[in-house]
Amino acid sequence: MTAPSPAIEQRALTLKFLLALGGYFLLHILLRVTISGSLDYDEAEQAMLGQWLLAGYTEQPPLYTWIQHGLFILFGKNAFAVSLMKNGLLFSTYACVYFAACRILGDRRSAILATCSLLFIPQIAWESQRDMTHTTLVVFAAAATLWQMMRLIENTSLLNYCILGLCLGTGFMAKANYALFLLVAVLALSTFAEGRRIFANRKIVASLAILALFTGTYLLWMAANQDIVFSATHKFKQAVGHYWLRGTLSLIANSFLFLTPLWLICGLIFPSGYLGRGVQDSDFHRRFITRYMIILFLTLLLAVLFFKVTYVKDRWLQPLLFVAPIFFFSRLSPAEITPRKFRTYLTTVLVAALAVYTGFTFRTAGADITDNFCRLNYPFQAFADDMRKSGFTEGLIVSNDRFLAGNFHVMFPSSTAIVPDYRLERLVEDGRYTTVAVVWKVAESIPIPVDLETFLQKTYGFRAAEYPIRYFDHSYLFADEEIVTLGVIIIPRPPVLTNP
Repeated sequence: MTAPSPAIEQRALTLKFLLALGGYFLLHILLRVTISGSLDYDEAEQAMLGQWLLAGYTEQPPLYTWIQHGLFILFGKNAFAVSLMKNGLLFSTYACVYFAACRILGDRRSAILATCSLLFIPQIAWESQRDMTHTTLVVFAAAATLWQMMRLIENTSLLNYCILGLCLGTGFMAKANYALFLLVAVLALSTFAEGRRIFANRKIVASLAILALFTGTYLLWMAANQDIVFSATHKFKQAVGHYWLRGTLSLIANSFLFLTPLWLICGLIFPSGYLGRGVQDSDFHRRFITRYMIILFLTLLLAVLFFKVTYVKDRWLQPLLFVAPIFFFSRLSPAEITPRKFRTYLTTVLVAALAVYTGFTFRTAGADITDNFCRLNYPFQAFADDMRKSGFTEGLIVSNDRFLAGNFHVMFPSSTAIVPDYRLERLVEDGRYTTVAVVWKVAESIPIPVDLETFLQKTYGFRAAEYPIRYFDHSYLFADEEIVTLGVIIIPRPPVLTNP
């Protein structure tokens, strides 16, 4: 009986890895829909924004919301649709990293270890799973772009250029910091003749045309809504005094923390990776990923200094430093990854995966033990039952908190939920609803919050003080005594949907 060819063995290894990867994220979906039907903060925002299909919504590009809107249509407005979106993107990200690593490292075992190493980056393994939306999408776009660029090095077909255009469009429609990843990748490729040939090829016009088609509508929306687009500039902490020192230290410290414990685990199992003696400098792919890392930190440093940024958030680094595991394993020759070390590393990966899964279970189900309740512990089903008993079964939901607005829209999917400052009130059809529910957190304000009261008066022309406040309180999910209280005003008449 003849042994299977190396090519067949390699394909079988890839299939097994992808099946294991898919099983991991399917388990996360199962956990998410089993443990709580509530949505976290950014998830709830998507539930609220996903009520409409618009050219733009907030300072973030709209692609994530568009996809989530489609999943809500297919699967209903629930935690499953939200979790399917999140875990589908994470699976796709890991898969793209794997295939990019296969081309860069030239060895599938090394590529498997590099991909699994993403579980040693807490921002990707934990935070992306916990409550990130646009960042999750942009990391996928960056990983897909990297893979496609490596494919173009080998085959400059028109189809590959079209796929590159789709990757570019996805990235720019995901999050603004994709532009920084693309700049670094293009600069790194441009230092090689192989890379320059990609950009000099006439077929690149197809990529740019697809990018223009993908982003055209949103660019027009941006031009007409510049106040919304630039509303998040306050997130960049800036200062004049010693900004260069503060920004540089923040960049170094947060890059180090972002890659912890990855650097430690890699160093313990493969210490020779920090020396890189087993690597042939003539290999294009390995030299490319090294230059990418060098150009990345130089570019980040220049950006910090030029824009006088004094604090670099770790989540901003996700679409830039997801390649760090590939870089580390590019400094190892396949011969250095012995079967014993391969098994040891995978065992460590399995421990990390179990730790993440256990942590996600315990943060909600064990909140009563830690006395640290998260948003998934909110008993929205019980609150919705209270509102139904009070006469609200369908209507307009108004809140000053997008977390509440999004979750109550899930509880009442035939209703419309809005918050002030999003300009969503203009999308509500005049006279459509005969009941309005106003909701807020009592922990933040016992009477109706002033900003919410002002919004209701200005937009709909009624005084909240004329209607009674109902206070609903319930225990947190998985809690014995700790309760959460919401204030609710039910208005049993249609609002005046024209500004007074």
